[in-house]
Amino acid sequence: MRFSFKRLISGIGIVFFSLSILFLDIGGAQQKIYDDLFSASFPSEKEGWVAGRWGCMLHTADGGKTWTRQNTGTDLTLSSVFFADPRNGWAVGEEGIIIHTRDGGKTWEKQKSPVSFFLMGVCFVTPLKGWAVGEQSHILFTNDGGKTWIVQFKDVDVILKSISFCDPLHGWAVGEYGFIYHTRDGGAKWEKQAGKVELSETTGEVEGGTFLFDVEAIDPRTAWAVGIDSYVIHTQDGGRSWKEIILPGISKTQFFSVDSDKRGKILIGGNGIFLSSNDRGRTWQAPEFTPPVTYTWIYGIAGRGSSDHIAVGAGGAIYMEAASSAAKGKSPSNSWRRVVY
Repeated sequence: MRFSFKRLISGIGIVFFSLSILFLDIGGAQQKIYDDLFSASFPSEKEGWVAGRWGCMLHTADGGKTWTRQNTGTDLTLSSVFFADPRNGWAVGEEGIIIHTRDGGKTWEKQKSPVSFFLMGVCFVTPLKGWAVGEQSHILFTNDGGKTWIVQFKDVDVILKSISFCDPLHGWAVGEYGFIYHTRDGGAKWEKQAGKVELSETTGEVEGGTFLFDVEAIDPRTAWAVGIDSYVIHTQDGGRSWKEIILPGISKTQFFSVDSDKRGKILIGGNGIFLSSNDRGRTWQAPEFTPPVTYTWIYGIAGRGSSDHIAVGAGGAIYMEAASSAAKGKSPSNSWRRVVY
């Protein structure tokens, strides 16, 4: 089973064309950026990074008001970025590339990957301990900041799209055909919790579970995952059982990303849609986006500080959640705006 980034986006029948433009402040000049963005990471309220197609890496030092492009040294697609703190960050992507910075992105260096497969997600729990996932259900691991990476786990030939840890021991990885793997011991052992893939005896076609694109580990017992056909599932017992959440009035689309503030707020982004819940998924709303996301897609969501979030997607789109007023005893904000054009 071979893979390209085209398979990730259009291989399930989705083709997007975007004329959106992102203007960046680079040395005082304005530069038009058309790159699709797939991932974001904010280790602090002010410092943040987003990554995307053609080796694109953008950095903000003022909470997202202005952005600068960093030189990653590659033109390969970067599908995921994660910063353990404002200095130490990693990005992974096409052809198994892993890049690392020790100085907040001023310089990026390649790290040696044990595989040449497309890597789809990366997650660190300390500046030394982290994981990456990708094709052929590979889970890579490092405990020395990426100086050495090993294949910690591999199983059937499916693509793992995302990995998330809530602490150094408890984590989940999800991907194609509904495959879910879970660890309770920092990856020493990974157990399969869901997923199937087989050839139909009737049609000869591949059949399996619903594709999952993203997972968010909230605590050792709670996690959320999202995928195609507006598929949303969550567990409250460490993954022993997963319950599908039916969203009334939502037509079938693709959910690419899920995030949480660990205090009950759940955010879901996808193809032409964005949803939020402030009560751990009991009720859902569609926040107001300016401009709307109806005809575009959101692929990555990340927390920014203690209560606000960032969402990134097609054509260099970066949306920021309006500052929450919950701290003042008012209702949380339910509006987002694109911060740069």
